[in-house]
Amino acid sequence: GANTVQYGGNTSCVEVNAGGRAIILDAGTGIIPLGRELVKKQNLEILLLFSHLHHDHTQGFPFFVPTYMPKAKLHIYGPGGTAETVKHVLEHNQSSDTFPVSLRDMASNKDIRSLHESQVIVWEEDGVWVHESSPSPSPEAVVIRIHKSHAHPGGVYHYRITYQNKSVVYATDTEGYVGMDRKLIQFSRDADVLIHDAQYSDEHYITTQGYGHSTATMAGQVAASAETGQLILFHHDPSYADDAVAAQEHTAQNIFPDARAAFEGMVIDLMQIETMAKEVQYASHD
Repeated sequence: GANTVQYGGNTSCVEVNAGGRAIILDAGTGIIPLGRELVKKQNLEILLLFSHLHHDHTQGFPFFVPTYMPKAKLHIYGPGGTAETVKHVLEHNQSSDTFPVSLRDMASNKDIRSLHESQVIVWEEDGVWVHESSPSPSPEAVVIRIHKSHAHPGGVYHYRITYQNKSVVYATDTEGYVGMDRKLIQFSRDADVLIHDAQYSDEHYITTQGYGHSTATMAGQVAASAETGQLILFHHDPSYADDAVAAQEHTAQNIFPDARAAFEGMVIDLMQIETMAKEVQYASHD
């Protein structure tokens, strides 16, 4: 609406394009316009990573156009207690009581599995592989490591995506600790971009402790301690108008000057940081 023109209002979805390979983080409603763009580009081998399986991170998946295309190949991974957890959640979301098209009837070729945090995802020229231990990737591989956090109800996966010595860390739906989240700081160390949950203002947080979300202050402290290149404030509270999100950005910049609030259509080209052709495109922010 009129109060969210600057930052937008779709739920969580981020695209990382690494050497032409499309990696999507979460499938909130931001994945709907992203899907249409990928079809236009004929970029139909896609790695979709769920941070967790709450509704606002899965609700766009049934409307993701590539899932209906027989030529599309989707690797769909996320957390879960069993190997079938991700598949079961997606099937439930598209049961006959809730959606007219079942997961099975989507025509794309889908590899759906739940991962544990010790596994490493490697996207080589010959495909996407999941390794049980530290791999020896080629120089052109995309390597994705997982950090499991309990700072969100039910747990959440954070991802570190590395390509040609550049790294992006995606840490949504996480809540800060007294003295900061030291494990997340270590996981994010020296990343070029840290995308960090910053749902609440400091005042709002007082009444929402334990909900599994951070403040802009918490995000700024993590970025400063991890010495990241940039901080992107993410998962804005749905009740916040543009002026409230702008205030969040200002709060974080007082701690970490290179902080910005995510907005729909935001693009960061890491060639501008140094010398690597990699884009990080933010399809949406909530």
